[in-house]
Amino acid sequence: MKIIILTIAVALTSSAVTGQTVKDFFIPSSPKNKATFYSPSKTGGRTGMSKTIYYVKKGDYYEITTAPMTDGKPTAITTRTITLSNNEVKMTKSVSTTMFETNKQKTHNPPTVLLIMPSNGESKKWSYTQISGDLANCTTSWTTITVKGQELKAIKLEEEVVDGFGILIEYYVQGIGLWKTDFKGSDGNI
Repeated sequence: MKIIILTIAVALTSSAVTGQTVKDFFIPSSPKNKATFYSPSKTGGRTGMSKTIYYVKKGDYYEITTAPMTDGKPTAITTRTITLSNNEVKMTKSVSTTMFETNKQKTHNPPTVLLIMPSNGESKKWSYTQISGDLANCTTSWTTITVKGQELKAIKLEEEVVDGFGILIEYYVQGIGLWKTDFKGSDGNI
C-alpha cells in the first residue's frame, strides 16, 4: 500500500513540477493552426519540396491534416483524428490519399500512440503500425534547441521504421508544436 501511495505521489510531483502536458508541445498555441516546412537545398535555400500541416480543434479532439508538396502540388494528403491525454497523443482515425489510393479510411481501435511525453530525465519507448502499414519503433526524450536565439526545452521523437533506411527525428517545442524534422540515414549522417 505504501509503495502505491509513494508511486502516485512521485507521479503527481513530476507532473506538478513541469505543469505541462503533451498538448503544450504538440499543438501550436492559438491562433496558429498552420505550419509549413521546406526541405533545404545543399546551400541552405528552399527546394520545391515542402510539407504543410493544419491543426483544427473539433470539440475534445483535433484533426491534423498533413500535405507533402512538390513545386506547390500535393503528393499525398493525410488527416489524422487525435486525442490528447496529459502525456500521450493518440490517433483514433485516419484518412489518407496517395497516388495509389484515394480516401483510405481507418479507425484505430485501440487508438495508436503517436507521441509520449517523457518524465524529466527519462525516455519513453514504444512501437506502432503507421498508416502505410510499416512498423515503427519510437523513442522520446527531452532536449534543448535554439529558436530565434533562445534555448527552449523540446520533446525529441526518434522514429525508426523496421526495415527502413534511417531514423526520422522530430522536435516539438512548447507553444510552437513541430519545430524541426531531421533524417538520420543508415550511414549515421543527418
